[in-house]
Amino acid sequence: MTLFAYDIYSGFIEDTLNVLGSRDMTLMERYQRLGDYSQRALGLVPEVMDGWDKALEKLIMNPPGELTTLAEAVALIIIMRDAGQRRFRIITEGRRDDLLQPAFTHLGHADYNRDFIHSEIGGFSSPVPEIDWGFLDINQVETLLHEAMGDDSFKETKTAVIAGRLSNMARPDAEHALIDVGIETQNSISHNIDYLILGSKGTGGTKHDKVQNLKNGGRKITVLDEAGFEALLRSPKRPPENWLPQDKENYEDLVRSLRHIWAFGLDLYCLSFAYDPEENII
Repeated sequence: MTLFAYDIYSGFIEDTLNVLGSRDMTLMERYQRLGDYSQRALGLVPEVMDGWDKALEKLIMNPPGELTTLAEAVALIIIMRDAGQRRFRIITEGRRDDLLQPAFTHLGHADYNRDFIHSEIGGFSSPVPEIDWGFLDINQVETLLHEAMGDDSFKETKTAVIAGRLSNMARPDAEHALIDVGIETQNSISHNIDYLILGSKGTGGTKHDKVQNLKNGGRKITVLDEAGFEALLRSPKRPPENWLPQDKENYEDLVRSLRHIWAFGLDLYCLSFAYDPEENII
């Protein structure tokens, strides 16, 4: 059975669209040099790569009104991969375009699943089943986040400070986890922070005292222990207990990615393709 990868990316779709028809020789040569790297980074099966470089040249120099070949689909997905950062990956046996359906249904918009898995980007749809793409527009992202968060608090920039040492996560990993859900971090206490996260190893000392002084002055700052920190990283709207573990993980990954791209003004899109684990060595 053919494996499929579903890769969810954050980035700027506009960066991809600016490449198409740009007639930029430097860009074309760069993407052609990256061909082998892109194949391995994605895990594309070798048989889909035939003629991709000529198709890439066509997309950059004189793009067609619509894509009609596998090679053109490969070329476009390579450009899109380069324009974003992968947030999470799901591997399935055979094409499973319903794998995020439980998450979208739980957020009240089952119909969004199709857009995310299969929709036009820049007017281009995939002409082949081996490769596909889709994205959510800003209105869909806002609607989903309102449902996941329970209110519009996600529209406000949030900042956190970590004090003390966390028992199960190094500080750089904890800071990265916060950024992953759209919460900025800083090292020192100031009036503009929203969260103080206290590690169980060490009391947080001076930082905790400074936060208490700010709170006494009327500043609203939430102080979290490690359990509160872990809850902060999860969707407030919890997945049903009877879901399979993989569906719960997919749901949390999706909401986390939505929070991230909203906070940093990015796009969220999905690339799906026939996948070869032997090729994916990067």
